Amino acid sequence: MIFVTVGTQPNGFLRCLQEVEMLIGKYGITEEIVAQIGNTDFETNKFTTIRFTGENEFKKYIKNASVVISHAGSGALFNSIKAGKKVIAMARLHEFNEMADNHQIELVKKLSDGGYIIDGTYSLVEAWPKLEGFVPRNNDFKCEIVPVLDRWISAWMEQEGRRISNL
Repeated sequence: MIFVTVGTQPNGFLRCLQEVEMLIGKYGITEEIVAQIGNTDFETNKFTTIRFTGENEFKKYIKNASVVISHAGSGALFNSIKAGKKVIAMARLHEFNEMADNHQIELVKKLSDGGYIIDGTYSLVEAWPKLEGFVPRNNDFKCEIVPVLDRWISAWMEQEGRRISNL
């Protein structure tokens, strides 16, 4: 199964889903494709679409996928990298009104240059052949920000709780 995710941004990501349809035609893909389409107005009879998923279902789709085609949201990309999946990432672009700016390009470039993913920002059709022989770099990220934020938020909430109880 190929899992496609375009995220949950208010702006749709029609360009990505249209490129997936082109992939099917150009490469004769017959493998099942499931696409999480979020707020994108899109209908097709070429693959299964779902608007949104819960976190557990999302991770299950990633786990069961042979390939993940993803927008360049950090959550989707890092979940896919952690699962050891082959990923083609398509950054949302400001010029197509897909994002307020082009920050996703930077993330895709960094992860692509590092060997974690394949950059498909401008064309999934051109990126697809790069999957053959692509072995994604193993996840070697160490993220310290979550525990730091948890401690900071807990301390803040404890302090705020004391203020509220003193009112």
